[in-house]
Amino acid sequence: MTDSRSQAESRQLLLIEDDAKVRRSLHLLLQSEGYEVRSFPGIGALLAESLARTAPYLVTDYRLSDGDGIGVLRALRGVGWQGRAVLITGFATEMLREAAMACGFHHIVEKPLRRHDLLRALSA
Repeated sequence: MTDSRSQAESRQLLLIEDDAKVRRSLHLLLQSEGYEVRSFPGIGALLAESLARTAPYLVTDYRLSDGDGIGVLRALRGVGWQGRAVLITGFATEMLREAAMACGFHHIVEKPLRRHDLLRALSA
């Protein structure tokens, strides 16, 4: 029998998006899919959160007001985070794809986001 707390912890997701409307929309979408979402407007707010070291999922925008998604993942990896990372961007160039994959992102999802693409990236 699975402990309900460990089930909830296994669905914890960190979301970083500096656009408040997009962040709220993604938060609600992911929450409706059963994720326990913690949303942040930027890198600083995320790194101040203790959950940042244990949540198994990360969804981050590439361009942020206080840095970029690659910097987010590097900072998390620097404190030992080992979860599944998805980068969302409206600027998917081959150079960005290569840098993101080298940094450890599992998937890159292009904007405008399609629900099924994001959910597939989290579960693949």
